[in-house]
Amino acid sequence: MAKLFEKPQTKEKPRYISHRGFQPLAPENSLPSFTYAGYLGQWAIETDVHATRDGILVCCHNASTTHYNEDLVIAENDWNVLRQLHIREGERLECFTDEELRLPLFSEYLAICKHYGSVPFIELKSGNAGEVMEAVLKAGFTEDEVVISTGKLEWLADTRKAASNVFLHWIFAKEEGLEKLASLGNAGLSWNIPNAFDCPPDKIALVKDMGLKVCLRAGDSVASVQHMFELGLDYIPTNRMHGVL
Repeated sequence: MAKLFEKPQTKEKPRYISHRGFQPLAPENSLPSFTYAGYLGQWAIETDVHATRDGILVCCHNASTTHYNEDLVIAENDWNVLRQLHIREGERLECFTDEELRLPLFSEYLAICKHYGSVPFIELKSGNAGEVMEAVLKAGFTEDEVVISTGKLEWLADTRKAASNVFLHWIFAKEEGLEKLASLGNAGLSWNIPNAFDCPPDKIALVKDMGLKVCLRAGDSVASVQHMFELGLDYIPTNRMHGVL
């Protein structure tokens, strides 16, 4: 069994994955949103990783700084330029300084995860698995303490070559790729089903019979999370849930 799943998920300790940090209290993919997620005891904190033109890893969902005061393509700009930008969309902007709302370094995100004991749940935005895993190990994590996710199955295969023990997560999986995913070992997936109540139980059974872990899209209400438990999901992405059910 994968190290991350040695202990069973319970309603007292759900495996919540704070999607881009804890967004009800701070803008997505910001240092405050990561910190709030850790402080609230979330099992994992999700982020997206890009590389700047000069090779610095940063956390941002889009390829450009769409939610900042200037929209710049990350891969086409150096860190010393991008660090001057500040988030201008999201919750409670008035509560944070410009420094708190700048583009987060991936190393800062990892340090927050480490400090609070939350699992880094890392979405690759380019095929740089080796570089990302190098940063993960430098931050003091072992391979089996993190999750690498992406919507591209070939990038997961590349990640497995770079890290034999990391848990792999396929975003919005396709049935025709499940055997390949299972062959990589220590892996899971999300089905692209927005409403948990629309998920046929056989979609979950199919995955579990192949030895894979499974989740759905965000559980953002008590009712949806309770139904996810009934379906037997292994972890729960969320934009707002935390704590005991």
